[in-house]
Amino acid sequence: MIRKTSLSITCLVLFFINTTIFGQTESKNVKLYNSAIALADDGDYNQAIGLLKRVADDEPENINVMYNLGYCYMNTTDGPDSASIYFNKAIKLLEEEAYNTDFGIDLHLSMAKCNQLLYQYREAIVVYEKILGFIDERQVDLKDEINRQIETSRNGIELMKNPVKLEVHNLGAEVNSKYDDHSPLVSADESLLLFTSRRISSYSERMADGQFSEKIFFSDFIDEKWNDADILKSIVDRDSHESGVCLSADGTELYILRSDFDGQNLFVSEFDGENWSEPFKLPEGINSRYNETHASINPDKSILFFTSDRKGGYGGLDIYMVRKLPDGRWGTPKNLGSGINSEYDEETPMIHPDGKTLYFSSEGHNSMGKFDIFYCQMNADSSWNEPVNMGYPINTPDDDFFFVPTAARNRAYMASSRFDHNYGGSDLYLIEYEEPVTDRLAVIKGKLQNVSDLGWEDVRVLVKEKGSNELLGEYKPHPATGKYVMILEADKDYDVSIKGEGCEQKDTVISITREMTYLNKQQSVSMGDILIASLPKVVEEKEMEKPVGKYTVQFLTLKRDIEAYDRFKLDESLIKVYECKDGNFRYVFGQFNSFKEAVKAKQEVIKNTGYDDPFVRYFWQLDKLKVEDKVEK
Repeated sequence: MIRKTSLSITCLVLFFINTTIFGQTESKNVKLYNSAIALADDGDYNQAIGLLKRVADDEPENINVMYNLGYCYMNTTDGPDSASIYFNKAIKLLEEEAYNTDFGIDLHLSMAKCNQLLYQYREAIVVYEKILGFIDERQVDLKDEINRQIETSRNGIELMKNPVKLEVHNLGAEVNSKYDDHSPLVSADESLLLFTSRRISSYSERMADGQFSEKIFFSDFIDEKWNDADILKSIVDRDSHESGVCLSADGTELYILRSDFDGQNLFVSEFDGENWSEPFKLPEGINSRYNETHASINPDKSILFFTSDRKGGYGGLDIYMVRKLPDGRWGTPKNLGSGINSEYDEETPMIHPDGKTLYFSSEGHNSMGKFDIFYCQMNADSSWNEPVNMGYPINTPDDDFFFVPTAARNRAYMASSRFDHNYGGSDLYLIEYEEPVTDRLAVIKGKLQNVSDLGWEDVRVLVKEKGSNELLGEYKPHPATGKYVMILEADKDYDVSIKGEGCEQKDTVISITREMTYLNKQQSVSMGDILIASLPKVVEEKEMEKPVGKYTVQFLTLKRDIEAYDRFKLDESLIKVYECKDGNFRYVFGQFNSFKEAVKAKQEVIKNTGYDDPFVRYFWQLDKLKVEDKVEK
């Protein structure tokens, strides 16, 4: 997400003040001022500052120049120190009778917000109370906002009395760039990192602020370090900003936010064992005609948390949850309620690998300014405990969001521009904080094997605590590889059952010890390969007919249809083309009942066409995408 510092209600209006503010000064200053305002309006604050300083050298008592210098500095990295100097100068130049004007109010608000960002909470309260003393009693909304800012300042004073001990580790030049890098996502074993970057690439467009449109990058953790990051080419949409918002625990589902002419919507891309699929828009109910900005899925992929500003919420953006139904469809979303959702915005929900601790950002509750990171626990009846502020310095007076927890409760990933070791803009960091002594978790990885090439689509790994009938998790192995990931608490025994259509049920008991957990420096523990026997298949007469097929291999997307398929060097009778609502023609090969069969066919497509990014997808997705009443060819 692209966010710009927002100061108050009227600051942008000041960019269009008439040039008569210069009185009898030379015309060169008027031109410089106007050029600076144009640059600032386009988001190029550093260039604007240079021009405004030249004007300030000639006109040190020009209140508009002082104000706009403060405004520009507030929108640069580490700018509040310089901004406070210019806001103070402007306030001293302001006559008292001009206090209760749009300009006077905005100037004082900007000064108070600057104080907050500098952790000068007591000074901020003094300025806010000064504003309350001179504004009109009828300005109810403004008074409410000022009182809220006084409250967050007092929260900041209290939270800073008990700072959280932190160790901060920059992920390095292999991952971070001189541009903004944000929204880190990691698999449960921390072997895969996905993140969003505004760095230059052949797939990005240059924006007015000098950075580039947001695209998703990835890095693998090999030999105890992150490899050089590369763009995730298979999911690039050149016409939109796109950022990853959630990676499933097993690293096979990537949830994506796309911002384009249709607003903000959530998509999902699936990893077929080799390639990521074209992102598919999540269904209506999750997406709406309003904005959906973030999502997070629990470890067994049965519950999705997401944010939306749809009607019926408690404030702006609220957090919702939705459960997956037995038939694989999503149910009806449910608002998490007023205990979590405040009258302000909530953002970036992240469900912990334990499946019951939710981290999120909020402008409400006892925030110390703007968005703070909170966590809360889900109870057995799906109610939630009271949110707890993560504390200072995890939280600051500025926006703090996208806190990505790991299975170790004392480690998390986040993006920030405030730490000393920085390559430019916001960087990605691993943070370690005080270690808890309970609820240690282990990441358990396994792989199912079968001599008869059984597909894993209908197989489930069911986990219960030994001696209990309560299902703790229902994990799906990858349909092609048979791999699965479970996250379990230590110091417990578990009954694990592997069952599904076409295979013999296999039951086992596993014991999770503290030596197997994250806090003992192990990213994961392997259960090894588990051999699953196939059941004899009984074929009824009605099943003898050739199946329609559930999967296909998409290998090409074009803006136009082509008539000659011989260039593909594939069996042309197995090629279909779908004319879709987004104006694209999607070319697919074959129809398969098994995901494994489709993956094998994909290898044939890669070999014959020379394309390196074909992927397996569902036919039902293509049916949703295609133009109504159009029959695929």
